[in-house]
Amino acid sequence: MIGSILGGAFRLLRQHPLSVLVWSILYLAGIFAIGLLRIAIAPAAPDGVAAALLPALLTQTLTIALIAVLITAATRATLHPYKRGAFYLRLGANELRVFALLAMLTIGSGVVLFLLALANGFVLGLLGWLLPNESARQLLAALLFVAELAAFVFVQTRLAIALPLTYLYEAITVDEAWAQSRGHFWSIFGAFAVIALLLCTAGLALLALFFLPTLALLAQSGLNGTAIVQTLLMLVIAAKNLPILAQLVLVVGLLVLMALSFVLNTATLASAARMMLGLKDGQIEDLRRQR
Repeated sequence: MIGSILGGAFRLLRQHPLSVLVWSILYLAGIFAIGLLRIAIAPAAPDGVAAALLPALLTQTLTIALIAVLITAATRATLHPYKRGAFYLRLGANELRVFALLAMLTIGSGVVLFLLALANGFVLGLLGWLLPNESARQLLAALLFVAELAAFVFVQTRLAIALPLTYLYEAITVDEAWAQSRGHFWSIFGAFAVIALLLCTAGLALLALFFLPTLALLAQSGLNGTAIVQTLLMLVIAAKNLPILAQLVLVVGLLVLMALSFVLNTATLASAARMMLGLKDGQIEDLRRQR
């Protein structure tokens, strides 16, 4: 199933290259513009919590809105390629529903992470009182972190297809995503892992093109925290000393990979939803009647 999911995702790049290019430009330009807006409206010395939170809330809302429009466009192109328009971009009820779902998931994730931080503080404090052995405390803390990370990834993966299902059903749905993804965790996770591996390989190849000696030093010294930090600092210094043309090629290459990551991950979700529902193009009316 992983191959079928990935085939549907990469088919989007092959069949709609111009749309993918437009989405990528809008994604990168939008993120950059929102970042500039955040800098422009953030007070230099906020005089209260509201003054500090308002710029973050506004820019986060704009970011979610941008992503909702682009996710819906990529989903529409993947699942209903006949619904043509201006690069499958629209502003309507589908986009509003995806925006609402993204906002709910963002708030929910933030609340869960906050509660986990409080729980971890209590548990680690309790371990410090119960276990005098420092090594044992560190081991249990590491196991706790791994368990929480695994649980978070599991839930996020199971709920990921809620975005394309919200588009297909024309109704915000989370429980349906959990039900439809039952038994398919490894297929969805594997598809994302393959895409991440491909993009990381491409990123490393791009960096090696300009910084091969620096990366070779990291390989010789071993992958430890100190060596990685030192290598990152050396990469920053080396990048500043590159010719202008080389810097431009490097930045453009990294931006292309970032945009490809966004588009491929969105197309993977849509392709996974179609595989799990056994859909062919044009079945949105049937799905609406089922709800």
